[in-house]
Amino acid sequence: MSGLREITQVMLSQPGPHAPPHAVAAWYESKAALLEQLAEEGGPEAEWAKAQARLAREHARVLSQRAA
Repeated sequence: MSGLREITQVMLSQPGPHAPPHAVAAWYESKAALLEQLAEEGGPEAEWAKAQARLAREHARVLSQRAA
């Protein structure tokens, strides 16, 4: 899948404000995976993408703990 298509898919699948925590956590995991993929491609935004991926994974972890 192309990068633009993947970005669009993740952004359009963002859960709404009343989504359960496990659904939001899963979305943040998807977002983190996408950001990690972008970081692996290198470029001037690679370090930013890595940092954002770490934040997304941490947020997903916190949400998953709340859901448990």
